[in-house]
Amino acid sequence: MPLRALLWDETIMSDIITRLSGQDWNWWVTSLDIDDKISHCVTVQGFIFIFFGAASLIPFHKKSFRYIYLISCINLVFLAFLKYLDNRIGIGNLLEHIGQITCPLILFLFTSKNNLNKSTELLVKVSIALTFIFHGLFAINFNHGWTWLNHPRPGNFTEMVMLCLGLHEEWSANLILYIAGIMDFLAAVLIFTRTKLITLSLIYMILWGLVTSIARPWAYFNQSSMIESLNSWIPEMLFRTPHFALPLCLLLALKIKCANDADPLPR
Repeated sequence: MPLRALLWDETIMSDIITRLSGQDWNWWVTSLDIDDKISHCVTVQGFIFIFFGAASLIPFHKKSFRYIYLISCINLVFLAFLKYLDNRIGIGNLLEHIGQITCPLILFLFTSKNNLNKSTELLVKVSIALTFIFHGLFAINFNHGWTWLNHPRPGNFTEMVMLCLGLHEEWSANLILYIAGIMDFLAAVLIFTRTKLITLSLIYMILWGLVTSIARPWAYFNQSSMIESLNSWIPEMLFRTPHFALPLCLLLALKIKCANDADPLPR
């Protein structure tokens, strides 16, 4: 959790820190005591996320208890904002995490009615679409003079494709990524249609989201330090679970909804 990307940002925090502490900015960024306290805050935040994750498995019947989903959603927004500050390139660095961010909100809305109403369905579709659109912008290496629109392809994207597929030339890996980026855009549009193409687009998203999640431990797995390797990359894989889980849940929910609509028998 790059908390220092915010707390050590002089533009945002300088006036706040000097007013609250009475010390200059150099003291704040060089103090070992402050750095240690920031590390403790990150650890505490980790336990908070674990609590929210465990709480999401509990079927809350009282509406007041379900607001914990909204609190966890706010925490995920803060985490995504920190990651954006840490990279400082393209708004996609923030919005590519929209699938993770909205999961607790979707759970809150779904459990309030115990069905997939139109507003919840729209939220799921928008979340999935934005996740794939901004990953697609990175995949096609979308460069722009405006910083917030600049989405250069991360080097690890190319590296992972080469390692996973055994390629030796960067242009081949970049071509695969470019095609995948175009497919991401197409799938993001098709999930808003009412044709059978929505099923194909969701299946693509499930498969590609799963493959890109698995690609982390697959590409960087090291047999000589197996435990350390898995400890580093399995969390990176699990963190991206919404990339394939949200399309899967939407596909199943739509099929159940269609089956119920087609069933003339009273319940």
